[in-house]
Amino acid sequence: MEGNRPNLGGESSSPHSPASVPVAELRLVLLGRTRSGKSAIGNTILGREEKNQAATSTAASTVTQQSESTQGEVTGRKVTVVDTPDWFCPELSLEKLRQDVGLCVHLSAPGPHAFLLVIPVQQPTGEEKGMLEKMEEIFGERCWRNTLIIFSVTDELQKKNIEEFIQSGDQEVRRLVEKCGNRFHCLNIKESGDDSQVSELLEKIEKMVEGSREKFYSSDIYLETESQIRAMETKILKEREEKRKREEMDMKETIKKEMQDSLRKIEGVIQEHEGDIRQLDDRTTELERKMKEEKDEEKKKEFERELKQEVERRTEMEEEVKKLKEKREREMREMEERHKQEMEEIREVYEGEAMMEAERKLMKLILPELQRNILSSKTKMQEDFSRQMEEKNRELEILKQKLSELTDTHSVLEEVYEKTVRKSSEQERAATKGEASKGISQKLKGLFQ
Repeated sequence: MEGNRPNLGGESSSPHSPASVPVAELRLVLLGRTRSGKSAIGNTILGREEKNQAATSTAASTVTQQSESTQGEVTGRKVTVVDTPDWFCPELSLEKLRQDVGLCVHLSAPGPHAFLLVIPVQQPTGEEKGMLEKMEEIFGERCWRNTLIIFSVTDELQKKNIEEFIQSGDQEVRRLVEKCGNRFHCLNIKESGDDSQVSELLEKIEKMVEGSREKFYSSDIYLETESQIRAMETKILKEREEKRKREEMDMKETIKKEMQDSLRKIEGVIQEHEGDIRQLDDRTTELERKMKEEKDEEKKKEFERELKQEVERRTEMEEEVKKLKEKREREMREMEERHKQEMEEIREVYEGEAMMEAERKLMKLILPELQRNILSSKTKMQEDFSRQMEEKNRELEILKQKLSELTDTHSVLEEVYEKTVRKSSEQERAATKGEASKGISQKLKGLFQ
């Protein structure tokens, strides 16, 4: 069973574990290779059995082309599932990746609670290679706090043997599981009606969210760095063009040197043959002169034979020189054609996969720096806000103290006032009583006189 994995140090899914308090809303982003079972996992989470079966039977026709969002209610929670295309495909261009990441960020705003990285439990195909690096290129190292591996299985045996699959399987899979803090879950995509496996998954996600300082992966970084990313793309294109021009110039110089070396050799042979032809011309002229001067017929015939041989040699030499000149022209044309072809190949390379890899490497170097700068800026803003709040709290405490002092003073004044009023009343009553007693005494005196 997934979750009971003491050898990996992961979370236990025992029924005796403390239950997480269900959150009102969960935003989940599905990531993975084409035909990894992403769409089927999404349907299983949302309990869409019919759609899941259709997707299983027509997998080739339901490959996700761009990020799309689906909502539903699952065990009292509002759940949003964003299914993404294969962002790990080597042929995916930087521009298309940037656009779709932006779409995903929009669909999961203000940010996903969890990235669910889907890996099918099957014979290793090597498709997991580079996933870890690509995740960090796109989302930064902080993404692992909000990432959980989903192993898509099609039967209970695969589910039971998941520990063995991780431990003895592909090294890339182990690296991914470790990066996620050994958080993983198995979902049987053939049993979309089994609510317990989905409930257990959502509880794991909620537990992961509770244990994270940031309750969801904030998309502020992408929204705030849109202009920086575009500037980075411009820089990449500029560097690519400059590098292409340098390589074209180097190739041009190489071919020019090869052409000059080849022509120099041919020219050397041509000049050598032309020197031989001039010597043959001199020899022929000499033989013709001797023939005219010679009276002896035998010697004349001998000169004639030599003359004929020299003429034939001269003709052969001229033919050889002609062929060498033709070869020179042909090699020049071939080198020019090769130059054009190699220039075209350089352009294709920079527009193809090799350049995409260079762009990704540059992204890997630059994007984390952008993220660090923005996080630093946000941290400073939060510190400034906290400092302002502390100052306000201090001012509030001072006001409370002054109010308390005023209240005490007011109480004292009221007490003094009440005492004064009581004393005044007593004096008035005493005076009144004295006057009354005096009047009675006088009346009594009058009666007895």
